[in-house]
Amino acid sequence: MMLYQTKRIVTLLLSLQVTCIVFMWTLDALNQISEAIFALFLAVDLISFAMMSYIYRVDKLDEVPRRIWIIIGCFLVLALIFSSLFLR
Repeated sequence: MMLYQTKRIVTLLLSLQVTCIVFMWTLDALNQISEAIFALFLAVDLISFAMMSYIYRVDKLDEVPRRIWIIIGCFLVLALIFSSLFLR
């Protein structure tokens, strides 16, 4: 049961990373607002990578990922995504 949940979380995080990278490619490099949005989405990408590495490390030790760290990471990602909406 836990393996399925871990695979689902990792799949969602990978899809989030791919979406962020594709979005960052579409931004204009010369616009100052685009640079700020790029920085926020780079932070989203790095936080999701940190969450995936946490899940991998915990899985290697045959432990269960603590739900609080996953929830904190999700709130950080959502806060960064919503803050990018207010820059425009």
